[in-house]
Formats: sequence, structure tokens, C-alpha cells
Amino acid sequence: MASPKKTVAVVKCNDPGEGVLRALALLEAEGDFKPSSDVVFIKPNIVATVPSENSPEVTEQRTVAALVRYFYERGAQKVVVGEGPAWGALSRDAYRVSGMEKAVLENGGFLCDMDEEPEVAVPVDGYVLKEIRLPRALAEADMVVNVPKAKTHFLTGVTLGLKNVLGAIRYEYRKKYHREFDQAFFIADLQKAYKPDVTVIDAVMAMEGFGPHGGTPLELGVVLAGTDTMAVDTVGCHLMCINPRSLALMQAAEKLGIGTTDMSLIKVVGEDIEKVKQPFSPPLFQYVSKYDNVSVYAGGVCPGCKPRIPSVPLGWDPSKKYAVIIGREPIAVRPDVEADEFWLVGNCGVKAGMAYLLRRAFQGGFKSGMPRIAKVPGCPPLDWYSQKSVFPPLREKGWMTN
Repeated sequence: MASPKKTVAVVKCNDPGEGVLRALALLEAEGDFKPSSDVVFIKPNIVATVPSENSPEVTEQRTVAALVRYFYERGAQKVVVGEGPAWGALSRDAYRVSGMEKAVLENGGFLCDMDEEPEVAVPVDGYVLKEIRLPRALAEADMVVNVPKAKTHFLTGVTLGLKNVLGAIRYEYRKKYHREFDQAFFIADLQKAYKPDVTVIDAVMAMEGFGPHGGTPLELGVVLAGTDTMAVDTVGCHLMCINPRSLALMQAAEKLGIGTTDMSLIKVVGEDIEKVKQPFSPPLFQYVSKYDNVSVYAGGVCPGCKPRIPSVPLGWDPSKKYAVIIGREPIAVRPDVEADEFWLVGNCGVKAGMAYLLRRAFQGGFKSGMPRIAKVPGCPPLDWYSQKSVFPPLREKGWMTN
């Protein structure tokens, strides 16, 4: 007997809070979702400490407020909202600045401090993982509600329901997998550790281009929902005019039996996706520096380091000459490169760059003396990037306290 189709509701709307309620009502009418539950854990996307209203970067506070009310009205005893933002920022800062704190508490919900919440070890029969530590509030909830924002993503192509589960894992656990193919199987494994009961995608004000942070707002005006995360993501990809099978994450999840990208096995209710879809511009990497006095020498560079190219050098000086070495084996580096500063990016770039500089030192050195060496460590160099580039402007605005 053929498996029953997975239902995905697609609703056109201007207010994401209203759209959420209409999408869930469609699922209820189909008999695909029963919302009553004792303890509900809502996992939004608050990837950065920025205001959420009409933001393409984070789940709207109106979306989460509507969900908190919805579950209480249908018998939930307690509704908890929790998220771990990117780069190691604090949950409490993300809640405060995004407006999520006010929206959740005013509607009787509770906030989970993901930095302080005790953890529970959960066994995983995964491709990569044998065990993962989850926040206790999530692990012990009766129902998990996954509420991502629709965005393009420079690593995973898109960030929808599957990708959103990553924010429930502490930064120190997840950062080492922040590389394209590594992350795909890690995220697929997480679906086995905690599978959301329902995924609701806020795609009213979405993001295209160099997401999940540096992209451009795109008003798609849609909310979609379903009980099968991969089915929801597949429909989400089609709404963005992206072939889901072109993405490493979707391929990995399909291989591991998480779900399917076959639209013939998905039932769409509500809007006709052909009438509401819009093409999203993909992430475009900047491989060359915008400065004439900065030369980039890249070889075998992975997506974990590629996005950092425009960030170096810090403190650019037009009177200096810079050389940036990035990747495992940059072979297109002339043996007589002269620069005032050499920037070595990522663990691979540091290793390859130091080998190059040592060869130069033993083979005659540099005409104007040994250049200054700036190392950007990490694989990928997330901590350096966040502390030097991401956090300073947020601290200046008072949006971060750590």
C-alpha cells in the first residue's frame, strides 16, 4: 500500500500571526494535526540579536505570540519558547532585542534560557552522531513546534525547517559542523534526536541573496505549515524557485530516511504554489577583494571560510599592500609576492600561509623585510569573525551584553 501523502498548508497573508492561525486551521481540517498537549516547546529562529518586526532575518514576534495563544486556547498547560542564537550570543539578549520576550510573556508563555538550561543526553542512531545533548525543556516537552524564517543560506542553500533545529544545540557543539557537507549530515541526524511535531515557516518577509544575515528582504507574503518537516521544506524550496534536490542538506536527509523531496507524495492545501512562488536570488560569494591593494590567494577553500574573504583585512589602510592566503593549498601564489601584511584565514590558510612564509624566509626573504602576519584561526573561523566583525556594531547599539 502506498504511503499517505504528507499535507502542507500554504496561506497568503500580510500578517504572519494571522497566517499561522489560518495554516494550522487547514491542517486541523485535514485531520493532520491535533494541537492539544500538556507542555509545548516553540523553537523560533532568532539567529541574531536584532528587532524582529518586519525583519527578514528572524522569526516575527507576531508569529510566536499567535502560536502561544493558539496552544493555550487548545488546552496546553504550559508553552515554552527557546532559541540559541548564532555566534555564541546570549539567548536573553536575543529575546529582549527581537521583541520575543515581550510577546511571549504578555501571552502567558515562558522563555527558556538556552545558555543556562540543564541538558539531557539523547542517544542518536545517526550517520555522524551517537549522542547529542539537548536542553531539558525541549527534550521533555510533549510537543515541539518548529518556527523558522524563510531565507537563502550561503552554506545550505536555504534555511527552512530542517536547518532551524540547529539552534536548539549549544553553540560550542554545533560550530565545528558549520561547513557545507559536514553540516548537512549533522542536521539530518538531529531530526532523529528531536523531530518537530509541526513546522510553521514564516515567509511573509523573507530573505534572498547572501543569507542568513547579509541578504536582501523579499516580501513573499506566505506562511506554510505541516507535520512533516521535510515535506514543508520541499514546498518551501519550490516557493523560492529552488530545486530541493540540488541542496546537500535535502540529499542527506533523504538518504537517511528523514523524508522525501518528491512532490507527488505531498498534498498542498490552501494556495496554489505556482501562483505565489517567487524566484529567490542565490548567495553570491565575493572571491576577490573590493580593494585594489588587497590580493586574495585561495586554494581548496571550503564554504566555511569563503564568506570571510570580504572581512579581511580589518582596519584596511590604503597606503599598505595586503596578501590574503586562504584554503588548504593555494598553489596560485607567486614565489615573490610582496606585501606589508599577510592575512592567513582559517586553520588551512594559517598552515599553508606559514609554510609559504617560511619558504620565503629561507629562500632570500622579502625585499622590504618580514611583513606583519595576521592569523585568523578556526575551522571555520566563526569565533574570530563574530568577535571582530559581527559583535562590535551590536554592542554599540546596546543589543548585546556579552
